[in-house]
Amino acid sequence: MGNPMTVSVSLSDKKTADTNLFYEEILDLLHKGEGAEAFSSLLQKVQTLEDDGPRRSRLLSAVQRGLAISERMELQQQNDRGLRAVFESAQALTGLKELSQVLSQIVERGRKLLGSDLAWLADVDPDTGRWTVLAVDGVHTHDILSMNPPVGQGIAGHVWKTRLPFFTQDYAADSRFEHNSETDVSITREGLQAVIAVPLMSDGEVSGILIVGDRYGRTYLSWEISILSILAAHASIAVRNAQAFELTRKALTDAEHANLRLQEQTQALEFAAEAHERLTKLLAKGGNLKQMAQMVAHMLDGQVRILDAAGIELCVATPASYKAPVVSGLEKSMSGIDPNIHAAINQSRVSGGSVAIRTAKGYFCQVAAVLSGDELLGAMVIRTRSKMTEQAARIFERSATATAVLRLSAEKKSTSFHQDVNLTVRALLDPSQHSGGDLVHHVERLGLDLSAGIIIASIQIDREKAPYVVRRLTEQYRAFSAMAADIDGSAVMLVNHTDASKLQVELSNLLFAELGLSGVASLSGPHSGLSSLAQAHSQLKRASRLLHSLRRRNCVVLEPELRTYAVLFQHQSAEELDGFFDAMVGRLLDHDAKKSSQLIHTLRAYLDHMQNARATAKYLHIHVNTLHNRLERIAHLIGPWETDGRAVEIHLALRLLKLKADLN
Repeated sequence: MGNPMTVSVSLSDKKTADTNLFYEEILDLLHKGEGAEAFSSLLQKVQTLEDDGPRRSRLLSAVQRGLAISERMELQQQNDRGLRAVFESAQALTGLKELSQVLSQIVERGRKLLGSDLAWLADVDPDTGRWTVLAVDGVHTHDILSMNPPVGQGIAGHVWKTRLPFFTQDYAADSRFEHNSETDVSITREGLQAVIAVPLMSDGEVSGILIVGDRYGRTYLSWEISILSILAAHASIAVRNAQAFELTRKALTDAEHANLRLQEQTQALEFAAEAHERLTKLLAKGGNLKQMAQMVAHMLDGQVRILDAAGIELCVATPASYKAPVVSGLEKSMSGIDPNIHAAINQSRVSGGSVAIRTAKGYFCQVAAVLSGDELLGAMVIRTRSKMTEQAARIFERSATATAVLRLSAEKKSTSFHQDVNLTVRALLDPSQHSGGDLVHHVERLGLDLSAGIIIASIQIDREKAPYVVRRLTEQYRAFSAMAADIDGSAVMLVNHTDASKLQVELSNLLFAELGLSGVASLSGPHSGLSSLAQAHSQLKRASRLLHSLRRRNCVVLEPELRTYAVLFQHQSAEELDGFFDAMVGRLLDHDAKKSSQLIHTLRAYLDHMQNARATAKYLHIHVNTLHNRLERIAHLIGPWETDGRAVEIHLALRLLKLKADLN
């Protein structure tokens, strides 16, 4: 049997060892940072110990103190994490410059700091006096974005009034703030229950409300409210910085734009001054229209056309780098111009400025009337690859005004020159002025060589178009040394040309095809010497009268081919000629028209072949007997023409009828 004292000492040592183990476990849990669950498990172990008085009580107290220390450590860690998150948020927010990014980061950080479902940032709209949502994060619907209650209503209105954080576990049932029905509906649709709101302060005033919410009942701890408030303070600074940055950037942008406008205005003024100087120099040195068109085309980088009052193109200029569009029928000759340009000229004439019109794809067109007071002298048309600026349009308009000055100056010189030419042509056609050598020398100074062959042309058209035709003839045959004049409403041209037949075709194309005129023209020559010119002019006038009597229009004839008939019928009117034809061969004409026969053609061929039956039959490709049958029919219709002395008159009528038909 052992010693009782020894047994007692052993039990005491064992209890001491067990107690030490408990203390070591408490320290180990604290060292590992274990939470309440681990200490609760240890507390249950201690409670299972035999109740031996002070030792058990001391262990229970030690475990409870360890649990308290663990909770304080966990709270401290939470605070540290929260402060670190706030610090990181502050760094992120202060690094942002764009206001939209700052607002988005604020709501995102606020939601994540509290681990909540949704967050939004609201501010008062100064124009409406109502709340407006600036940014939102975590929404399911768009109702939150559309919320705009009055400034004093809702949880935002409550915080705006108190300037203090506010939270509620049950938003819908909380009566501590003034509800707004529309806002309540939006929050209900989002399923929010717990909501916390903190103010963003700026210079003692609420500059916004940060609101965070959860879709379940939740209590927000004091440290969470503090962290959210700190975030709101940082956010307020970030918003002000972003707004200041926006203002600074706007100011810089405005300054850049103002500087750019100033540069553009300076360049425009310099450009306008240079254009004005160039226009002034051109006018001062007496430039021509071609030089004006070239200068404007170079200054404004476009194709420039100058038209006269009738819409006829006087000149065109195109910069070397400009690729002109393919345009058909833009300026038509004499018959008028494109309707769009014609309308633009009229509009420009009324407004006094230039007019933009539609043109070929990829090009722009501007039209300015060239005016002298109320008189229309013509127009200036420009096509550019880009739309003209207002400054360029003003320069274009000043160029049109300068063109009017050139036109008036040129017309003054041209009038003097044309008067001289007109008087000279009249002198050449008047034998009474042929005495002396002054006329010959004067003609030579004007460019016409009297010693070379001269063809004279007489053109009878509408009197008001005669001056225009004179100008065109002068331009058309400048290389041939031509002189043209308006004499008694007819255009008369003298030109050093040797081929009358070729000139006949050219004049027909120019007058009746290109210019679209209506009238008649006759040519004679080449002539040499003054006396033959005057005589030729008289013969041309007789030829023209004959053409009118034959009712011919739009033809050019060689006067020698009409000379005999013109002399014989120079005093006959169209009605009198018609009576002559009817008296001579009227029955034959009627018979051919009704029976589709060829009696007129047969009789003319028979007379042309000196009444030789065989030669005539061969020419007509018919049998001699057929010819005799036709001649008998002719005699039956018009009487014994071969024996009663009418053969010459009938032959003359038949030749004149053929001439009339050939001119048709």
